Amino acid sequence: MPTMPSRILFLFLLMIFSLSARAQKDFYAENKIQEIRISLTQSNWDTQLDSLKKNNPDQRLSGSATINGKTFRDVGIRYKGNSSYHRTRNETYKKLPFNVKLDSKNKSQLINNQWGTVKLSNAFLDPSFIRDPLAFTVMRMYMPASRCNFAKLYVNETFYGLYINTESVDSRFIKEHFGTDKGHLVKCDPDNWKRVRSQTGCPKGENASLMYLNDSPGCYDAFYEVDEVEAWEPLMNLIKILNRTPNEIESVLNVDQTLWMLALNNALVNLDSYNGSLSHNYYLWFDETGVAHPIIWDLNMAFGGWRRNFSFVEMKDEELVELQPLSEFNNPRRPLISQLLKQPLYRKIYLAHYKTIVKEVLETGDLFKNAEQLLALIEPTVKEDKMKLYSDEDFKNSMDKTMPTGPDHVIGIRELMEARTKWLMEHPLLNKAQPSISSNNHQRSGANWVVTARLDNADDGYLCYRYDRAFKFERILMNDNGENGDAVANDGVFSAQVENKGDIQYYIAAENKSAAATLPERASFEYFKSN
Repeated sequence: MPTMPSRILFLFLLMIFSLSARAQKDFYAENKIQEIRISLTQSNWDTQLDSLKKNNPDQRLSGSATINGKTFRDVGIRYKGNSSYHRTRNETYKKLPFNVKLDSKNKSQLINNQWGTVKLSNAFLDPSFIRDPLAFTVMRMYMPASRCNFAKLYVNETFYGLYINTESVDSRFIKEHFGTDKGHLVKCDPDNWKRVRSQTGCPKGENASLMYLNDSPGCYDAFYEVDEVEAWEPLMNLIKILNRTPNEIESVLNVDQTLWMLALNNALVNLDSYNGSLSHNYYLWFDETGVAHPIIWDLNMAFGGWRRNFSFVEMKDEELVELQPLSEFNNPRRPLISQLLKQPLYRKIYLAHYKTIVKEVLETGDLFKNAEQLLALIEPTVKEDKMKLYSDEDFKNSMDKTMPTGPDHVIGIRELMEARTKWLMEHPLLNKAQPSISSNNHQRSGANWVVTARLDNADDGYLCYRYDRAFKFERILMNDNGENGDAVANDGVFSAQVENKGDIQYYIAAENKSAAATLPERASFEYFKSN
């Protein structure tokens, strides 16, 4: 039987193990700051990482990482990022962004049996440190998006300060959100700073804009990073249909998820994205049927952090405040915007989504409440951070003042978004009378599912349905023929039926001449289930 001291030691060790296990489970908890310690034994590890970043960016140095007290051996470490690495390095700062692959050699070496890659950003062009986690919190309300929080980073026991810790978009992420590990993932922003196409004589092109150039992948491979060569076929198919036959776009694109991404980018003035002059920072996951599902990424310049227009001239503060909801509507360099929003139904649903974002995130003031909570959480660590890219005064003023950072001026988050909220609330495009949708119901009827809904102030109603979350929703027109098809036309009760292949997931959309609405309002991210 253990002696009392042995028993106390046992209980102490058990407590430490329990706390460590809990910390692993809460690795992306928004109210937590993680502790990550990297160990690299190479005497010139910094120079070697720079060399790999320049010459072989997919290669890594071998080291170890201790995360919240748990040590992982033989991990792969490299620098990450484009501007956040190159500009930071050129300005002689040491605080560079890291990518740590825990399962580099041991595939079972994961945090909480889930996460194999740790991505740490250095808050480049973000004196507040909170743009990434704040924006991702909003994104996750409406579409699949990464979890994000903060981490204290030590490299060989030297404190490198506070970093942003963002969940990787990888096969595990796809499995969690879509219930499958099949399909192909395309990164629409390759890490390689010096992008070189494998084919010569190509049209100019423009990053991951999805503009059509020609039929050869060799003219696109500098702009898109594919997980397997087979991914080129669905990617090229998407590009061709988007630009040549956009009326067929639903056959190759999750349109509603795309509309959410575009609306979120615009509403939150996230111009370091597809919507802006660089056209990057997103992924496309192609499911087994070849349909693309967009996934947003890298939000450190949301809320006006990137403000260079398509001529790369810095936009004025008022231009950020008054960024039009239909910005780039006529821009052929952004076909995902111009081709989709020229179709009346898509444009109306886009504006309905936009109005939901304004109502739920901006009008409520929740954005600023969340921002203040994040700032309070990290303030002590920011003050300890001697390697941070900006001063304590910049951090203090980051909500309410515009400040110069090299050739750029970073607008305050509240300074921008309070004015923008007021401007958007009065915008005529967001104040058109929408249909109302209520009293939805579903029931089995023989070999079919029958879905009904009460639609007021609507000309047309649509049932959007699917049988499996691995695929997009299909859309069919509903009939205004009364509940259960009882031929009582024009009573506002619309119905549609689909084959009963098992349980269905669905939402309702309605439109009139001016506007559209969906039920639930966060459709297609939220939906009704038959089970």
